[in-house]
Amino acid sequence: MDIQSLKYFKAVAQIGNMSRAAQELHVSQPTLTVTIKKLEDELGVFLFERSKKGVVLTPAGMDTLRYAENLLQTWEELKKSSLSAENEVKGLVQLGVHASVARYTLPAFLPGLMKKHPDFRVNLIHDLSRNILNMVLEHRCDVGLVINPEPHADLIIKDLLQDEVRVWKKKGSKNHDILIVDENLFQTQTLMERLKKKGLHYSRQIRSANLEVVASLLDSGMGHAILPERVARQSGVSIEEAHPEVLPFKDTLSLVYRPNFRKTALGKAFIEAVTAQKF
Repeated sequence: MDIQSLKYFKAVAQIGNMSRAAQELHVSQPTLTVTIKKLEDELGVFLFERSKKGVVLTPAGMDTLRYAENLLQTWEELKKSSLSAENEVKGLVQLGVHASVARYTLPAFLPGLMKKHPDFRVNLIHDLSRNILNMVLEHRCDVGLVINPEPHADLIIKDLLQDEVRVWKKKGSKNHDILIVDENLFQTQTLMERLKKKGLHYSRQIRSANLEVVASLLDSGMGHAILPERVARQSGVSIEEAHPEVLPFKDTLSLVYRPNFRKTALGKAFIEAVTAQKF
């Protein structure tokens, strides 16, 4: 059964004559007859009673017509909805972004985008960048703002900005034996290895999975902290590099999405709003 078969069935039911219905549908009568017979075989019922004057619906045919009309109406509504999605900036975008990245990126484009398009909605999903990349691949996110994404054949990746992760200290801070880190991040793990190779050690560590907490403790003078520069400087804290001799970890922030996302008006508007920014 398909939409075309239902349309043929509805036309025959309304016209009551196979020959005239075939003319209206611009198909041959044998084609129409085969289509109706196939539909009857699939449903396991007779849809029409045939006579010299034409055809009339059987009781089963009447029930089938009601369902067919509902299905055809739903199909037309679906087509209109799909066309609207392609041409109108409206609907929901599932955006994956690490909370710390969200703080310095979203204010740059999201308020303007939502003001320009009143029917645009967004749902924010916060996680590690590597998890967000997988969410986009698995269709759990429409688009992601991802740090250092791995190339993938099924994804489009547009680089947006560069950043550097370093060991920072507050100017005038006295606590040089404490290191504040999010040890879940690959950048942190890499820099801690580089510190070790340079013979630089801290007697105490404070671990937090929230970079804003790490930045806040850095601002308080609690100790040194491993942070991306954009996160470290966002609070306006007076900071400086703690170990210039240690090579920083270079980060790239990228916009990541599947090819189909840019085929809708909603996706195009979102991509244009993000890529137009100079973060």
